[in-house]
Amino acid sequence: MTGRPMPGPGTRVSVRPAEWQPSPGIEGQTYHDIVIVSVHESHDPRFAWVYAHGPDCAWRSADCTRPFCFEVLVNVDVLAAAAAGERP
Repeated sequence: MTGRPMPGPGTRVSVRPAEWQPSPGIEGQTYHDIVIVSVHESHDPRFAWVYAHGPDCAWRSADCTRPFCFEVLVNVDVLAAAAAGERP
């Protein structure tokens, strides 16, 4: 990635429209809160692949047994700001 800090597992990140992509080149049109499982490089240096759960799914009382529920591209500026505690 860009050598910038990325949020670690369990970090809650809010992504707004145009800050994420469900697949390369397709802009996300909705707002989502996600809880990071892991962050990975993508072919586009502006975005990173993020594996995540929804906040409800990530609670200890949730029954989700999947390793992640979301696989999306998220803008690295958003991820770096979340890692620095500059945004939710």
